[in-house]
Amino acid sequence: MSILHNPYKGDFDHAPEVDKKGRFRDRFFYVGDIYVLPYDETEKKKTYVPCILYGIGMFAATVLQGMVNQASSRTLWVVLPYIIQFLPVLFFLLGIVEYIGATPRMTKPQYDKGIGRMHFCAAALIVLTVISAVSDIVYLIIRRGQYDMTKEVIYLLLHIPVISVAFFFGRYYNKKFSGIAVESNK
Repeated sequence: MSILHNPYKGDFDHAPEVDKKGRFRDRFFYVGDIYVLPYDETEKKKTYVPCILYGIGMFAATVLQGMVNQASSRTLWVVLPYIIQFLPVLFFLLGIVEYIGATPRMTKPQYDKGIGRMHFCAAALIVLTVISAVSDIVYLIIRRGQYDMTKEVIYLLLHIPVISVAFFFGRYYNKKFSGIAVESNK
């Protein structure tokens, strides 16, 4: 895949038109696939609160995990995976904002930036949290006896809520968003 890969190639078209002053302008319009939610606008609004709560839960669980001041947090290869966990959480929150602004009939960019982003970020958070837990376990094995065991175990156990919230969002995604129909406009 090259850096110039455009996932929306062919989804937009344009037609020249003359404006009021007699100048030619291009009018762009969407001709790509439409993603249709299996429910109407009122049902869609009912999904806002759970998505927001999952986002806040992911953020709070990640912050809580970092509140433990354990010895391994002073090691770059242990703390770096933890810090990187914030990226999918923040992108998840951006996905919620995009989803709230979309209609039940979404274009491919709206779907990708909303529902698709939330789904991908929840999965990415699970992977990054597992990597963070593995790096902490490796630290515990390498530096045996050089740390406060209770703080390290607490930090290790606080990976579970982060994974749990992201996992439960995945189940919620399967329940609410798996019935999305794709209508082809081409």
